[in-house]
Amino acid sequence: MAEQLTDEQISEFKEAFSLFDKDGD
Repeated sequence: MAEQLTDEQISEFKEAFSLFDKDGD
């Protein structure tokens, strides 16, 4: 996996992950 994420991509990923995390755990 490429680890060349921009700050914007990281922010979007964290926001999306938090939505899954609410239901997943």
